[in-house]
Amino acid sequence: MKKLAILCISLLFAAGTALRAQDEITFSLIPRLDGTLYSYPGDGSEMTLGASALYSLFEGNLGDFSWSVSNHWLSTDPASLYRDVTLSTTYTFLDWAYLAYGIGDFTVTLGKQCVALGGFEYDKYDYEIFDPLASRYWNDASAYQWGGMLSWAPSENHSFDLQLVSSPTFYMPELRQDETLVFPTAPFEQKYFAGGDYGLFLRWYGSIGNLSTIWSLSNATYHNVLGRGNYVDLVLGNQYEAGNWNFTLDYYYRWGMNYQAMFSVEDRLSDHFALKWKAGFIDGARTDRSYQFGTVLQYYPLQGSDNLRIHALCSYGNFYGDTLTVGLGLTWRFDWTLLER
Repeated sequence: MKKLAILCISLLFAAGTALRAQDEITFSLIPRLDGTLYSYPGDGSEMTLGASALYSLFEGNLGDFSWSVSNHWLSTDPASLYRDVTLSTTYTFLDWAYLAYGIGDFTVTLGKQCVALGGFEYDKYDYEIFDPLASRYWNDASAYQWGGMLSWAPSENHSFDLQLVSSPTFYMPELRQDETLVFPTAPFEQKYFAGGDYGLFLRWYGSIGNLSTIWSLSNATYHNVLGRGNYVDLVLGNQYEAGNWNFTLDYYYRWGMNYQAMFSVEDRLSDHFALKWKAGFIDGARTDRSYQFGTVLQYYPLQGSDNLRIHALCSYGNFYGDTLTVGLGLTWRFDWTLLER
């Protein structure tokens, strides 16, 4: 706890230093309110608040320095955000807090940050995601970890990231020969970097004409009662834009275990409406075959801004057992520029 307090004080001191000569400081508050009905064929249904939450973003830059702090203040289980904050769990009240320094084509980033996993789904803010349509990788992984990253941008169209962080280990159990499951102790029952577990990520952002890519190769270690192990993941995110249409294919492959593909088509119908269709499946030697598909209608009532979004969705799949999901929600991002010069 003492180490965490020292690190938080250091971040605040760095932010305070930046305040004296900041090029820009912005603050955003993002409340999201969802109502979601989950229906389990033959096993009843339940109504929940879905992904309802309250987020904030506090960001700035000073010359070659930049920083960002994202907080997740409220959720449908708010107590969980403030419990065991020193453990490498998926969600706490602090999503990320990092400082970055850029020199030439290179940038060094230190602090808590999102793991450099490929795919366009992983490149979005949490409040932008529709959970019932998301992949197993997005729903199950512990995305925010402490560590560092070195980035290189040789051109406007390409950049590369090399990241070393505490191990996310992506919540996938080991299968014994007797077909019982053993779950990793990391990250859900250990402190950051405890036991020597780590995650090493290499990511590429590319842009070639109308095609954009976010690819990654990673190795994340873990340990459990069966011993030590590691997950090697290849993620190929591809997005093609054609007018108002947007086609996205995120492909995930875990060596020796499973593969997963998520395909979506989005049509920006007008300045105020967008319609998305999304489907995916997962299969492999260590995973039961499962699928998911659905659609979501998005409405942006503000003129010239997407900050207010109202959505209605419907999905069906068996990623987590046969489930029919219907939901309504509202997300509103409020932005303030605190300093600009």
